[in-house]
Parts: sequence; C-alpha cells; structure tokens
Amino acid sequence: MMHYSYGHNDVIFDIPWEGNQIFLIGTFTNWQKKDCFKFSVLGDRLLLRTSCLDVNKIGNSGYIEYYLWDEERQQPIPFNDNYPAGYFFNNQFNGSYNYLLLPEDICDDELSHIIQHNKNSFRIKSRASEFESEQMLANFREVRGGKLAKERLFRSYHPVIPSRGEHPQLMNIEIQRQRKAMQLIEFNNVRTVINLSETAQELADYLHQAEPSYYKTLWLDNHIVNVPVAYETVYFMSDRDESFNPDELGFQTGIRAVINHIADHQGPYHVHCRLGSDRTGVIVAFLQLFMGADKQQIKLNYLQTNNMAIGEFRSFRLLEHALTQALGQGSLENGHQVIRAYLLSLGLACEIIEQAYLHLVGDEY
Repeated sequence: MMHYSYGHNDVIFDIPWEGNQIFLIGTFTNWQKKDCFKFSVLGDRLLLRTSCLDVNKIGNSGYIEYYLWDEERQQPIPFNDNYPAGYFFNNQFNGSYNYLLLPEDICDDELSHIIQHNKNSFRIKSRASEFESEQMLANFREVRGGKLAKERLFRSYHPVIPSRGEHPQLMNIEIQRQRKAMQLIEFNNVRTVINLSETAQELADYLHQAEPSYYKTLWLDNHIVNVPVAYETVYFMSDRDESFNPDELGFQTGIRAVINHIADHQGPYHVHCRLGSDRTGVIVAFLQLFMGADKQQIKLNYLQTNNMAIGEFRSFRLLEHALTQALGQGSLENGHQVIRAYLLSLGLACEIIEQAYLHLVGDEY
C-alpha cells in the first residue's frame, strides 16, 4: 500500500503505524526533523497533510525522497520490504532505502528507469582493475561541447584531500584514485585549477603539511583558485546569491568568481570539488552552456560520474533543476546567449566575459 495520495494541491500521507512522535523527514527538510512535518495520530494510523509545494525538493535519485522517523526510539521506522518497486531508492548511507514521492501521472517506462537506476546505484568497485580506464577510476575527463577547444577544460575527483578514506569498501582504492587524478592533471599540463570544495585557508592548512606534488606546485605558484560552494547551493539555491554555509559563496558570487578566474588565468583549466560530481557537475555544465554545448553533450558529461561506482547515483534531473532555477526554462536549448545575458545581469563587464570565452576557445591573447 502506498504511503500517500494527492488531493487538490496537497499530498496526504496515511500510514498504518502506531506512535506518538513520528516525523516525515526528507529532501524537503534537508534531512532534518521539523515540527511542521510531525504526523497526527488517528487510532492505529498516522496522518499528515501538506502542500505539494512544501515537499517539492528532489534528491540524488531525481525525485522527492523521504523516510519516517520515530523520535521516541531515535531511529527510522524500518523500511517496508513489500513497498512497490520503483517507489524507493538507495539512501546512499547504510544499504537501505528512502521512499520516493512520485508524480500521480508517472508512467511505467519512468518507473522502469527508476528501478534500473536504483539497482545500478549500489555498485561499488573497490579495485583499480575493475575500471575500464584510469580516467574512469579518477572520475577524470575532458569537457567538450560547442566552441570549447580540445584539451582546454578538465574535471575530476579531488587529487589531494580524501573523501572516502574511511569507507570500508573504498578506503583501499582512495589513494590510487587521488594519485591517478594528480597524474592526469599533470599529464594534461593543467595550468589553472578551480577548487570548489575548500576555502583558501582550508586548502592552505592542508597543503602546508602535504608532500610535494604537481598540485602543490600549482598552489605555491598561485595557480589554484578557491571558489567554495556547497552541494545545496549549486543544486537548490542557484536562483539567488545565498550560501548554504557561512564560510562559502552564494551561487551567483561563485559564478562571477569562476568567470573572473578563467579570464585572469591561462589554461588548460581543471575543475574539481571532492567527488567531482555535484559542485563540479553544475559549474562545468554552466561553462559548457557558455561555450554553446547542447543538452546531450552536457548530459553525457554529467552522468559519467556514475561510472565511478561508489555506491551512489546522480540523476540528470538534478542538474536540469539547478540550471533551470538559475537561468529559466529553455536554457539548455540556447545556452550561449542565455549565459551571456545572465553574466551581464550579474554585473560582469563585457570585456571579462569575452576574455573568459576566448580563453576557453583556446585564444590566450
């Protein structure tokens, strides 16, 4: 039995469960418990009615995700193994699932895709020999599309600071993954790195203690620029200039910084965050649009991160949501003109925009 039904502009949750302190927690609460999503008790059932707008925030699956929290027991209500296929997805945390709040009119083909993506999301490759290439291991790739010059823009996993060093199935491959990212950055003669994950101080604190490397040399020569933005900022706050965390940048300030840095520094350029998937994915897609890439080129580049097989999944719907919020409907169809107008609206000078464009075209002068 489904947890919910729709009525007018509301979604109504009706769950056969007993408990006085049960909450709906999901993507729409930033995975935090909120009093406005506490269930009412009616006999042996839990009831909650809320506006569709109040829960309209998708997760990594590309859909609204949620679970049921028992405050008295301080744990989620156990997942219902008999829940309909296609209506739940890997929670990317402990091997269990989040429920999905899907549209009323979802079709069978879309449900089939959800089922397949959920299955794929559990893949974990823990040995380098399992990857088709060194590039795939390091989540490293060249970014192409539109007028982007060949071997001009790259992206990858973080080459220095580990992200999965404590993961029981990924910890042994983490060093290899980072080492390969570093080697590929050097092999491609990257001259400017745009770091989206650390503030300048955070990176300095780490690199002061780090062993010599190509990345550290770039940093010492002031060729690493910091544009710290959050996952939440790039995906869900791209329509404004507000940062999710106080020591980071809002989306609009971050975009201005990226364009200014590309205009002021020579290529080839490299963009990374921690995994090289979310912050990197949105910023790189923005640059692809700037250079005239089409939707299919952007989609193919973005989805390659799923080949890293770290027990996670990213839906292209996330990226579409971020870009549409920032740029409006249809932005993926007429990218260059839309981005140029957007950058002007942010107060960037025509000369800076043109210089950044020429640098990505491959004209350094």
